[in-house]
Amino acid sequence: MPLRIMSTAVLSCCLLLTTGLALASPASISWDRYEDIPGADKVQAAQATSRRLVRSASGGSVRWDVENGRAWTRSGDQWVVLDLATGTEVDAADQDPPEAAERQRRRGRRGGMVDRPARGRQATRMQSPDGAMTAIHRDHNVILSRKDGSEIAVTTEGDSRNRFGTASWVYGEELGQQTAMWFSPDSKKLAYYAFDVTDVPDYYLLGGLTDLRTDIMDEAYPKPGDPNPIANLRIHDIESGKDIAVDVGDDDDQYVYDIEFSPDSEHLLYRRMNRHQNVLEVVMVDPETGESRVLIREEQPTWVAHDSELRWLADGRRFLWASERSGFRTFELWDLEEPEGRLATLGDGTFPTERIARIDEDENLPGGGTLYFSGYGDEHPMNLQLYSVNFDGSDLTRMTGDALNHSNFDIAPDGSGVVATGQTWESAPESILYGKDGMRIKTLATSDLSRLEASTRRASELFSFETEDGTETCYGRIHYPDDFDPGRKWPILVDVYGGPESRALRNNYEISNPVTEFGLVVVQIDNRGTEGRGKAFEGATYLKLGQVDLGDQAHGVKTLLERHDFLDGDRVGITGHSYGGYMSALAVLRHPDVFHVAVAGAPVTDWRNYDTIYTERYMRTPGENKLNYDLGSCVKLANRLEGELLVLHGMIDDNVHPSNAWQLVNALQSKNIPFEMQFFPNATHGIYSPASRSAKWSFLVEHLVGEE
Repeated sequence: MPLRIMSTAVLSCCLLLTTGLALASPASISWDRYEDIPGADKVQAAQATSRRLVRSASGGSVRWDVENGRAWTRSGDQWVVLDLATGTEVDAADQDPPEAAERQRRRGRRGGMVDRPARGRQATRMQSPDGAMTAIHRDHNVILSRKDGSEIAVTTEGDSRNRFGTASWVYGEELGQQTAMWFSPDSKKLAYYAFDVTDVPDYYLLGGLTDLRTDIMDEAYPKPGDPNPIANLRIHDIESGKDIAVDVGDDDDQYVYDIEFSPDSEHLLYRRMNRHQNVLEVVMVDPETGESRVLIREEQPTWVAHDSELRWLADGRRFLWASERSGFRTFELWDLEEPEGRLATLGDGTFPTERIARIDEDENLPGGGTLYFSGYGDEHPMNLQLYSVNFDGSDLTRMTGDALNHSNFDIAPDGSGVVATGQTWESAPESILYGKDGMRIKTLATSDLSRLEASTRRASELFSFETEDGTETCYGRIHYPDDFDPGRKWPILVDVYGGPESRALRNNYEISNPVTEFGLVVVQIDNRGTEGRGKAFEGATYLKLGQVDLGDQAHGVKTLLERHDFLDGDRVGITGHSYGGYMSALAVLRHPDVFHVAVAGAPVTDWRNYDTIYTERYMRTPGENKLNYDLGSCVKLANRLEGELLVLHGMIDDNVHPSNAWQLVNALQSKNIPFEMQFFPNATHGIYSPASRSAKWSFLVEHLVGEE
């Protein structure tokens, strides 16, 4: 390949040459512009055509005529009327279709964020529901601004270590806490954070690396084992001007988050988790006194889901709560005013639910309503189905009976049927009308595959394998190039993320990834630790990040090599970003017999470098779990590098700090082990420089595909 030095990588190249790093060859710091990489033209052509190759099934608009037991569906420009009991067409030429049912919308209240915060930050301006006031975080304090421009100082004692009306980066990034000030729905009270970061160590980044002079960027960033921020809450009564402190408990190490008033303004609710994050409590507060009591308590042997869904019902007193106490995410019905709180469990707790599809509140129904939700209760654990259940927990019914992965649910107003899209990796999407009992009444539409069949593109395939210890089944997807020939040997590229509470795969019909046109077979695997399979599957990586999860990736590749002679076990690459970057770098260190080439984007190279909330959730502290911190450390294992490694990192990454990469770089250089790196002076965690893509694919194509 021609030698082209990346403008944003001059610094890294100089470092390579001046720190004594042995370079394998002059080509080890070369790369091509993306468009000049062999095969890039075919990749771009495939990307341009992929979306148009499958015209997915659509049943068109559905009009429900439940009084007459009918469904009106579109077929081209014509309405087709179906009998819901038999699926047969009904002659209704002299009738007009019923009005379209109004789609259910989540009930919202006026007010809220005026400004949209950056990633990991909290909004600095919140408007009251009545529009009369705006709460402002300014100079570490909380200000109330009236419409006439006058202001009221709610706090005055804030400083850089004691902050009001804001939280910290780690709360925003790891707990999704985008707000730090909350008006009651009646606009009479304002709750806000009182955040103490006095004992939290700072992390410093050097900004302005391409400017005339640099500047210091600092953040109170707790790393595993460090002191955490201390979170407290206050409530300000707007009419009287008085503040009260909320009783959040005596544990300074806990996390306090997801704060909201009940819809009737009678209660303030917040969540708190202990530092180990295996106990979660939903706490109810009296806004007049600050006194609190625990409403919900969840405990897990590993970690508890910090972001369980809470959905209020119309009365503002009852709500739906997603619990994992059974080992699977299951909805429950709760009531703030009931002594016991929980009214019913809405499901049998034997499979994971995904999301709420619709809520029907009707006092004439058992328990006062019906919940419709999607969940993975099929024999195939990746097939999403639709269920209905009454609010008292009775009559749990699966409404999509076929062994397909379903989506796009259009439910009849009385729940007597549903139209859904069903598909699998080997069957293209079809639009299906089901009765309430799950029986397929009629196929409304099928996908048009004529363009795909006339092209050279191929559909990807789902595969499964048993984990090495035989305890679980994992799933993966394999993508083929257009000119795939099973008589040839093809290099493998594993596209990985694999981190806890993530997932890469659905049982969907998908065209193979266009990047296969570089001359690769691409593989994706959902290892243990990923979500959607229940707590036992998700928790298998607990305390052992980089071991069980990466082991599943390696075992999945080995399994494919045993099954398919067309895969080249001597040319296996892996690439990913963030957690995927960690998995990629670690793969060529822990499993050099399987993985030979890796591109690691913004990798965590040792979990001691990341933040408390994320890391300790899955690993606890280094003091409690030193051995497994070491076993999952790229830095500790750097001397095991045998293959080809490219590290990409942004120099102002405030999420995965660049010191992660520097530690790995230093360890490799100190052992005189060749590798490659590209650092981007103005990039944060997402590296958006076009040179990043060019360097990545030049490296992968050179080392996996070669001159083919």
